[in-house]
Amino acid sequence: MLEYLSEVQDLVDLHEFLGDDDLAKAMDLALNVIAKPNIPVSQARNALAMMQGYSLRFRMQAATYTYVHVGKTGTVENVKKNVYFAAAEQCHEMAQTLKYLAKESYGQ
Repeated sequence: MLEYLSEVQDLVDLHEFLGDDDLAKAMDLALNVIAKPNIPVSQARNALAMMQGYSLRFRMQAATYTYVHVGKTGTVENVKKNVYFAAAEQCHEMAQTLKYLAKESYGQ
């Protein structure tokens, strides 16, 4: 239980660092799917679309920190770039999982 609380605190710290409400919404959606993975097809499809949208948004934000707000290694800008790239990748992976769940549920 303590390990779980530590992980949740890490997510809270990340949100406070970035101050990005979309990242908080994406994390909330992911946690809801993790807590209740057996979701109806319609909800899986909605969550899939949202996750893929968040992935796009975070990829664009990472590009902004790559080309516009460029920061050297260790700067806030560099850390934000890396976090947004990681968030984009994970949201995309979650969308792919949701796609699989929606297809699997639809066939039953």
